[in-house]
Amino acid sequence: MHNPIRHGEVMLLPVRSAPAGTREQVTTCIVGHSESGHHHVLDSDREFAKIVAANGDVFVDLDEPTRLVHLKDHDRHRELEVPAGVWRVLRKTEFDIGATVDRNPRTRYVQD
Repeated sequence: MHNPIRHGEVMLLPVRSAPAGTREQVTTCIVGHSESGHHHVLDSDREFAKIVAANGDVFVDLDEPTRLVHLKDHDRHRELEVPAGVWRVLRKTEFDIGATVDRNPRTRYVQD
């Protein structure tokens, strides 16, 4: 099992498998969205699976090592290579005092 990978406000956590959900084959996947267009993107020459679980969590299933790039001209995070495997995508979010709290239990995913 691999170590978690941090890329700016994005963290990829290795998991054994992705839950059931909407599955799409892609060659690029924005894993960290930026209002200014400075996205964090997984980019590959071959297709990989992007899975969105019923609760909205995003997973990627990479068949081969895949580039993680920051689309920014300056002060960007270095390009990384994400090893093959299944990864849960976590995004750092800002605290919003006006947001409501969801008190329903969420599905937990076991990581090694």
